[in-house]
Amino acid sequence: IMPLESLMRFVLENSHNFTDSYGIAILLVSLVVCFGVLPLYHFAEKLQDKEREIQRRMKGKLDEFKSSLKGAELHAYIKNLYRLHGYHPIYGLRSLIGLAIQIPFFIAAYHLLSNYTDMSGKSFLFFDDLAKPDGLLKISGHSLNIMPFAMTVVNLVSAFIYGKKITLKENIQLYVTALVFLVLLYSSPSGLLLYWTYNNIFNLFKNIAYRVFSSKENLEEKPVCEKITLRAIVLNVKISFKKIENEL
Repeated sequence: IMPLESLMRFVLENSHNFTDSYGIAILLVSLVVCFGVLPLYHFAEKLQDKEREIQRRMKGKLDEFKSSLKGAELHAYIKNLYRLHGYHPIYGLRSLIGLAIQIPFFIAAYHLLSNYTDMSGKSFLFFDDLAKPDGLLKISGHSLNIMPFAMTVVNLVSAFIYGKKITLKENIQLYVTALVFLVLLYSSPSGLLLYWTYNNIFNLFKNIAYRVFSSKENLEEKPVCEKITLRAIVLNVKISFKKIENEL
């Protein structure tokens, strides 16, 4: 984490020296990080798309097997279905790569911007102090932080757009993650919330771009019919059982 935090600190301090504004400096840090990890996100997106496509192809047969088979027979049929598709259950971890990429950057940004004393007393737009929670809404003498909710709204919109191409389970993970971030960051300094809001806006535009370009690719591609027949699966299961019998 330390190299990432050092890089963020370098960009933050040099951007502040150039702009004399921590709000703009935080924006530049966010842009550097987002553009820097874009190749990683693209790689992760390709792996996740591959995982979703294989799951989509196997879903019909998996549902059929689970509704009519049990025990060792069900396991054998599923195992052969996986083999026919060149799949292994551990490949399911590919769906977590996108989240795994975010975690080190989240920790680095949290540690840096939560403890960056030079921002103390520095204002930006309607924030009086970037080193403190915004407390923008006053109700009966109590302060309510607005930036965590603004950040979450952008995050949910981004998740909604991205969710058009993913499964219900992955959608639930995105929405739960957005709510967890709301709880974790509610009392954080407004500078940190500003950073994550910038990140979420960038991700929103990235998801829109991915959706537009992926739609064009789908229109240009010719439909490919890939059908794994029940007969082929039964044949492979019989071969597997025959091998077991021979070994015994």
